[in-house]
Amino acid sequence: VVWTSIRDNLDVPLGNWSDPRDYPQGAELYMSDRDGRHVKRLTNNKVYDAEVSVSPDGKWIVFGRQTDGNMDLWRMHADGTGEQQITFTKDWEEGRPMYLPDSQTVMFRAWKYADYGKIRPTPMTVFTIKHDGTELTARTKPDTGMNWSSYPAPDGRHFVAVRIIENNNWEVFLFDMQAPDAEPVRLTYHEGFDGFPSISPDGKKLLFTRSIGKRFMKDLF
Repeated sequence: VVWTSIRDNLDVPLGNWSDPRDYPQGAELYMSDRDGRHVKRLTNNKVYDAEVSVSPDGKWIVFGRQTDGNMDLWRMHADGTGEQQITFTKDWEEGRPMYLPDSQTVMFRAWKYADYGKIRPTPMTVFTIKHDGTELTARTKPDTGMNWSSYPAPDGRHFVAVRIIENNNWEVFLFDMQAPDAEPVRLTYHEGFDGFPSISPDGKKLLFTRSIGKRFMKDLF
């Protein structure tokens, strides 16, 4: 299991979760057994490391790192060695990186700083990239609004992501990377918020979060 922890360190700026160029600093990556034993620290710096995931073969870790207000993707070996930056963008904010089944390709979503706070909802594009930094490919069209919280399927071909339709209705859709011009298939039907989807390793089940409260993203189950 890998996760992010914000250190209790007075030497780093407090930051602001609402300001994407000023996230809380001092967030580090850790690894442990699923029961919480054998904790191992993987990073040691004073920047923001988060949104971490592990390749299916267990050999690689991919994560987001914000340095000087700029978010990019990095990879490293599962033991924390060999850190390598794989995206180099000053105008995009990358996040939620996840490996495809080949353990070589990373899927992530990104949005442009120029759009933040000016266009609502913030347009987001889903990309894939080889974890050596090559073959960057857009998997959603740039004029389709927000494509958020992407999650690859175990077949290496499909993925799910969240789109906002009329009346601020957040729904989960299924995309096909081999048919980029095809419309995605809507999977959820609920007035309000459906999000944070994930797919079971056998590809048969979808897990997601639904808000059943009267306010946006309240009473999540």
